[in-house]
Formats: sequence, structure tokens, C-alpha cells
Amino acid sequence: MNRIAIKITGAQGQGVNSVGEMVGKGLKRAGYCVFGLREYMSVIKNGHSSYQLDISDDEVRSSQEKADAVVTFNHHGILKNLRDLKSGGILLHQTPQWKFGEDDRKFINENEIKVIYLPTEVILKKLDAAPVLGNVLITSVVWSMLGRPLDELKELVREQFGHKKNLLELNFKCIEEGAMFKNDNAAGISITLPPVNDKWKDNLFISGSQAMGLGVINAGCRAFFSYPMTPASPVMSFIADMQGESKMLVKQAEDEITAAQMMVGAMHMGTRAATATSGGGYDLMTETISMCGVSETPAVFILAQRPGPGTGLPTWSAQGDLLMAASAGHGEFPRLVMSVSDAEDSFSLMMDAFNYAEEYQMPVTVLTEKHIAESLFTTDKSLVTRHSSLVKRGKLVIDEEGLNALKSTDRYSPSVSDGISARWLPGSEAPTYCAQSYEHSADGSFDESSENTVAQVNKRIRKMEALKRTLSDAELYSGIGIHLRPESDSFDILIVSWGSNKNPILDAITAAEVDEPLLRIGYLHYTYLWPLKTAKLMELSKKAKRIILIEGNRQGQLGMLIKQECGFEFDDRILKYDGRVFSSDELASAISKSV
Repeated sequence: MNRIAIKITGAQGQGVNSVGEMVGKGLKRAGYCVFGLREYMSVIKNGHSSYQLDISDDEVRSSQEKADAVVTFNHHGILKNLRDLKSGGILLHQTPQWKFGEDDRKFINENEIKVIYLPTEVILKKLDAAPVLGNVLITSVVWSMLGRPLDELKELVREQFGHKKNLLELNFKCIEEGAMFKNDNAAGISITLPPVNDKWKDNLFISGSQAMGLGVINAGCRAFFSYPMTPASPVMSFIADMQGESKMLVKQAEDEITAAQMMVGAMHMGTRAATATSGGGYDLMTETISMCGVSETPAVFILAQRPGPGTGLPTWSAQGDLLMAASAGHGEFPRLVMSVSDAEDSFSLMMDAFNYAEEYQMPVTVLTEKHIAESLFTTDKSLVTRHSSLVKRGKLVIDEEGLNALKSTDRYSPSVSDGISARWLPGSEAPTYCAQSYEHSADGSFDESSENTVAQVNKRIRKMEALKRTLSDAELYSGIGIHLRPESDSFDILIVSWGSNKNPILDAITAAEVDEPLLRIGYLHYTYLWPLKTAKLMELSKKAKRIILIEGNRQGQLGMLIKQECGFEFDDRILKYDGRVFSSDELASAISKSV
């Protein structure tokens, strides 16, 4: 795979994201697959942040550890990110009269690093331009180093500022000055791009949160209730921005408990609704989740993971909430826990979440991660048409004939074989039932008898058993690179994981198969995490020499659930829990060492 990486760094508020998104969007339009990884501290201004773009003519799903160029807005970027450069890399900085320490000079000389100082303030002063236009200037220098035509960059700027003629002209001057600076001061220095691949040109360049928001809208959701909490907030922000087109109700509640209760109230009334939060907010929602369990009310919770416990690392990524989601809420009741892995299934799985919630009348938790929520993916624009599955509302009775045939005891009848009883909406011309959080009889009336309690608990658990039979098992990826092999083949290594890990794992397998063409590697990816199916894993374990678990938490939480369900033990575990995500080359190295 021909692949390069550019890392843009600086203080929050300096325009790191603006430059990263503009370069990424422009390269995608030019015909490259681009992945954008955003990392930042949990302060509003001045904390160190970075935006890494990985670029290829082939599919790229993740970031790599080393960059071909580091572009930094301040001296902290020099101190923190110089050693992120590959040999022969480029350091473009804006700190005047910077003096490198002895160790840094040695690193620069030994690795033949090309250092370029961009006098941003001087150039902007010459143009009588505001400091904020330094973002356009530095973007132009990077664009020129990439050897791309300036007209492509000007078109991006025109789309953003075309309605402001004076500002547009000043932006164009900055673009010209940036190109002139590159030609005059770094004529022989360039970042060599792979060949253009036209198949990427018309694709979307979209974050996981944007894709999830589109998925919520596409699933027929009409109301969204939430309280801001990183990294779930971008989902609410995107859905709010789309209100004009979607006509959805979007409500920022006073807290997470209220948001969850509003969502459940809307679902009880027949309106598809959802809420989104992170770990601490989900903690507050667990009583509502338990209430959904006993009242058999559909509910959709989006849980965007970040490192805990407590406030933890609010702006970093983790996979530490799986066990919580699988057991949230007191008592025994059915629930579904699923996890997205990229922008595509952030969109497609939202329809599944709503359909399962209504079909099985249970709470559904959709796990995402900061890494997915805020990274940018190059995604096929046919996303919507390829995943436009039908809305399924299960045993919701809305027709006149069906409503006339109902009895009040049909609502929670314990005699249904699959545990799923009829549901009808308040205000329907039908018998009355009681929806409450107390244990209840078939019509919802308060009932504490032992016989009724056993019957209702068993009824609800049968729903989870029925759900488990219909869920897809884990998906096997094999021969990602050059050797496509059927499931019946054996493996030297079988990797098991879930969530965002899929992306660096697939990139790592591709790299490993090129480096070690005789190495047989498979990857078993779990989307549906509770209830958990293990039949495929047990079958494949007989054909694999070594089975490795990869997770972004300390305990190996998926591994714990697998062991709980079938007693399976992994040969090796690769775990990361420092708030940072796996890179593809980091995993490729770890996989090679496990052979």
C-alpha cells in the first residue's frame, strides 16, 4: 500500500482542526482515501492538540505511528512531535529563532529531517491580514508541498467564503503567498503522494458522529433528547444542525436522567426517539434502563466511550464500558448491546438498534468511542441507499381490526412463547393497560405474588433468548491483503476484537500479509456484544494455531464475557488503556511478535 501521513499540531484554538479538515477534504476530492484522527486535551484553549491525516490510493482505515510531515503552529509541537517523523520527514514550524537542543539536532541529522521555518506573522503583516488567515497560509504551503494545483484549494475556500467577496480575495492572496513561499524557500522539498485513484473522488469525508446522526434520522427517529457530554455531544450537535431538513424535535435536557426519561416517554407514545451520552451520564440513566426492562418499553441509548473512572480523560478514547452496558440497571431483564466500528456502521446499525428495540420491546445500547465519533472516514456515498432497510415495529398494533380484538391482558401476557406480547399506543381505541415500573400482572396491574413474578421474569427472559437466535454471529475477515481464503482454511493467527479496533487490525493484517505472504491471519469481529454468540469462535478455534484478543481496556472485557459464556481462554491478549488508540503499525508489530 502506498501511504503517507501528515500530522498538524498546535494549541487548541490556533486552527489545527481547520487546516486538517481542509487538507483532508481537498485530498479526498482529488482522488485519495483519507483517514483523519483528531486528538486534543480537555481544555478549551491552549492545550496541545493534533490532527493526523493518513492518505493513500488504496483503502486506509486508521492512523500510523510515524508521519511524513509534521506541521506545527507553536514550539510545543516541535518539542512533542519531532520524533513522530519518519526518516527523511519534513518539519514545518512557525516559531522564530527556535534553537534545537543537542538531542533534537542529533535526531534531525541522523534521520535527515528537513526543517522549514514559515514566518507567518511577517507574511500576514505584509498582506494586512488578520492572524486567523494564517490557517489558509499554512494550508497553502502544505498543499504546495503535496504538489497539488492551487485551483483545488481555492475552490474549497470559495465554497466557504464565496458570499464574502473581500474576505475571499484576501484568502486567495494568502494561498498565493503560501505557494510563493514554498517555491522560494523549499523548492526541492516535497511530500510525495501516491497515484490518484478516481474511485475516492465522490465519496463522503465524514465523522462517525455525523454518520450516526444520519443513521438516527434515516431510522425514522423523530425526537432526540440529550445532555452535552464529550464525546457524545457531536451526535446531538449534528442532529440539531439537521433539524431544518429532518423536522426532528431536538431537546437539550437539564441532565441525563431527564433526557433518558423524555426519550422513554416518547417511545412509549409511539415516536421513535433516542438519547446519547458518555460513561458518567449513562450511570445516571441506568435506573431508566431498568424501568424499560420491567415495563417492556423500547429505548435506544447511544453510549460514546471515553476513559474512566470518574471524569477520567474526557477527550480521549477507550473501550472500558462494555461490561457496564451489558449489566446496566438492577434486576434481570433483556437488553441488546451492539458496537459500531467506523462511519459506515455508525449509520447502518442505527436502523438495527431501533428495529430491535421495537421488535423485542427492550432497551438497546449502541456503543461508540471517541475515536470513532470524532475521526473522519472516507466512506462510499451510496451509504444511504445500501443500508436503507425497512422500519420494523414488531407487534405494535395500530390497525382497527387488531385493536378491536385486543384484551387488556394481552399487553404483558406471560403465555406468549417468544416472550414478546402485543403493544399498542396510548389513545388507541383499545383496552386500557398500566405501564409502570412495579412488577405487574398481564394487564400491568401491581402484583407481588410469587407465581406472577416467576411468570413475568421468565416471559421477559424468553425475549432475550429469541433475540439471541436471530442475531448475527461475529464476522470473519480473512485474506484482507493478497490471499483470500475460505472459512474452512486454518489460520496461523486468529484475532478477536470489537469496535474501532477493527480498522487498525485490518490495516495491520494487510501490512503483515505483504511482509509475511505465507502467514495466514484471520480476524473475527464482534458487532453484537450482548447477548453474546460464541459458536463461530469455538468452531474457528479448532483451526487456529494461536488466538489473540485485542481490546482498548485493561481487563479484556470482551474476553471476560466470552469466558463467562463458553469458558474459552485466549492464547494472548493485546490491551491498551492509556486513552490513545491502536495504530496499524503498532498492531502489525505486535501480531508479528505473537507468531
